[in-house]
Amino acid sequence: MTGEAGEGDPGIDDDEREARLQALLSVRVAARQDELGPGPLEGRRRRTTTSDDDDREDHPDDRAGAGRRIGLTTVLATLVLLGLFATGAGLIYAGTRIIRSSTEGEVVAEQTDPAAPGYEAIVSPTPTMLVVHDVDGEVQALTVLTLPDPGSGGGGVVLVPTRTVADMPLFGYAPIEAAYDLGTAEVQAEIVGDLLTVGIDEVVVVDADRWAGLVAPVAPLTIDNPEAIEVDGELRFPDGEIELDAEDVGAYLAARAPGESDPARLFRHETFWRAWLAAVAEAGTPDAVPGELEGGLGRFVRELAAGQTVVETLPVEPTTVEGFDDEPTFVAEQDDVAALVAELVPFPRSPRPGVRERVRVLNGTEDLDEARAVAPALPPVGVEVVIVGNALDLDQVTTTIAYVNPSHEAAAEDIRDLLGVGEVLVDPRPSDVVDITVTLGADHD
Repeated sequence: MTGEAGEGDPGIDDDEREARLQALLSVRVAARQDELGPGPLEGRRRRTTTSDDDDREDHPDDRAGAGRRIGLTTVLATLVLLGLFATGAGLIYAGTRIIRSSTEGEVVAEQTDPAAPGYEAIVSPTPTMLVVHDVDGEVQALTVLTLPDPGSGGGGVVLVPTRTVADMPLFGYAPIEAAYDLGTAEVQAEIVGDLLTVGIDEVVVVDADRWAGLVAPVAPLTIDNPEAIEVDGELRFPDGEIELDAEDVGAYLAARAPGESDPARLFRHETFWRAWLAAVAEAGTPDAVPGELEGGLGRFVRELAAGQTVVETLPVEPTTVEGFDDEPTFVAEQDDVAALVAELVPFPRSPRPGVRERVRVLNGTEDLDEARAVAPALPPVGVEVVIVGNALDLDQVTTTIAYVNPSHEAAAEDIRDLLGVGEVLVDPRPSDVVDITVTLGADHD
């Protein structure tokens, strides 16, 4: 699929897209618009990678936009980043920390020593990408890629059934594939992000030609095909071990056996991803995947192939949704999804403001490793860790969990329950940077 980010799909003309949109919007849309008001999808942008992006050479201007992440902008606005250096998976420390006495921005001191009181750091969210498999303007597969420990290799490949149902803005309860009919992969990424409660950093749309180009350097792939597949009434992919040529990848992933459910079809996708990553790892060279070295799909696939990677279909179970009973639909198994996200996205970014409370974790004692050790344990309770550092006072006896607004109290209580110690209290200082500040005292061991 070619074109600039945000363009419509070339496989659908304007009249057909309008007809599809009107048909979809007729499903409880009028009532939902009055009920919901402006949708949470408005006012946000995300980098969308089209098929041209991985073919072009790295240009300085392109690289500048490629790594941009949305979210945490208010945090960045309050930190002067004169130097950055890594201190652990997912953490990036600010070389200069401006300590403020309030959110009005009065600068009272600067701190550059990570061991000193008042030093703080921003947390780099776990990199994520959504791969949208497009066939003639329709979504055939949605795959989320994650890099839990960037630069170390390995990560996650999560295959999301397109018939998974979610409560979507404008649509109401509908299969998430409906979002792609709006003509933008960015909207699809918003919906998938809401489903996982994880912000998606980048989106890439891949059609059959692009699949062929991506896999060509390591093709053919040896795949243990779980079920014989016919295409246009002819046996195209027999069961058992097959050699999958690059030009056949798109057809293989788009194929569906008669009566085959979405999760069953995605088992075939799992087989493909494992075979592709293994072939890239065996090649061991950067050109095993075409495209950017430091960004885009090329970066994700190379890193995934360089370590242990979990390849799994999103845990779902069958459900029934009024108006969408022509094909099976599914609902995410929330507990299993939360466990999978905790494993593969240790530092999630909130998919949109307010979904995850923003948390700052501070050392309140001389044990300066405590905050970094505790930070990865907090996101599973539904929060986003945005800052890690040291309190101004490193002689605190009691752990405190201070929340800014009453709406954050429940999350603060959840954090206290997770830690097993601590006093939950109201933070009298207004903040547009964090919602909850956890200060670890001597009572936390």
